[in-house]
Amino acid sequence: MTEWHPITAKFSTEEKKLLDTLRDVYGLNYNQSLKVGIELLSRLIAMCEYYATADGDIIKKVTKAGKRHMKQLDNEVKKILEDIPIVKQESEYEKLSTGADKMISHLDDVFVKNRKRGRKPSKTKRGRPSTKLG
Repeated sequence: MTEWHPITAKFSTEEKKLLDTLRDVYGLNYNQSLKVGIELLSRLIAMCEYYATADGDIIKKVTKAGKRHMKQLDNEVKKILEDIPIVKQESEYEKLSTGADKMISHLDDVFVKNRKRGRKPSKTKRGRPSTKLG
């Protein structure tokens, strides 16, 4: 049987908005979105570690196959673009580039690197401390 471990976490306003968006748009509650995010991150880290520590011959074969498929994809895209007018291509490219810029800039706001953690320091009162007798 699976043993569950509750973990509490604090999120900033921007991170909470992101979790709300995942809940509203994709139907993932907070726990599901965090589980999926952790799983995705762990798989990505595992792939990077494997890639860094794998045998050189394997990596060469994988990159060669990847380059071959990318060339095929480029050729197919060029064939498709020949049928589409230049004006429409430019407008679609503009939509894509501005949409990607907006999305990436929004994520930069959410994942702030140099955020101060912990409790905000309280201002000390001036003067002599009061002595309360209890």
